[in-house]
Amino acid sequence: MSRATTMRHTRNYFFDNRGFTLIETIIVVVVLSIMALAVTPRLTTFFSSERENMAILTGIIAKTFDDSFLNSHTNFLAIHLHGTGDEFSDSDDPVMKEIYSRTNGLSVLNLKDGKFIENDKKMLQHRGFPDSFMIEEVLFSNGEISRNGTILVPFYQQGYSDNIIIHVLVNNEDRWSVILHKYLKEPVVTKEYKSFEDEGAQ
Repeated sequence: MSRATTMRHTRNYFFDNRGFTLIETIIVVVVLSIMALAVTPRLTTFFSSERENMAILTGIIAKTFDDSFLNSHTNFLAIHLHGTGDEFSDSDDPVMKEIYSRTNGLSVLNLKDGKFIENDKKMLQHRGFPDSFMIEEVLFSNGEISRNGTILVPFYQQGYSDNIIIHVLVNNEDRWSVILHKYLKEPVVTKEYKSFEDEGAQ
């Protein structure tokens, strides 16, 4: 191939009158990449934080189920709602008073000698959540709804708990339902707030 032919092909490579030149295309790609880099970290942080907190919540529930069944004792999952309650506010038991003063989180308790104590396993220690991950209410299969205070859900050594639905509000915008089926270890997470009348919640 002659030098002239090579140069002609090279010019055609960088310029094509049918569309953008290669250089123009590269510039557009670079600009779009820079714009994406500016936006992506915020989106990634939002979604990763949401996933992490939801994974912690559902993980503690599943581990509570396992611990009860494998170690043959009853655990009580304490769901600390975002709204404060006044249970045990006048109690002489400092442990219970401290536990029931917690908000927006989970604890796992055992009953020993007639008193509640915290489960000593590291993976079942108390976990609080930020206000951006708000535990708003708990629905029970009998129709009761709790919107404040601490709710105790027993996990029995025989391998079952109670049917409940936990409503979680993320970033004051996204509504999620965490559905506990009494015979299932893993809770089901669905978008929007569900009730026991909704299909699949039973």
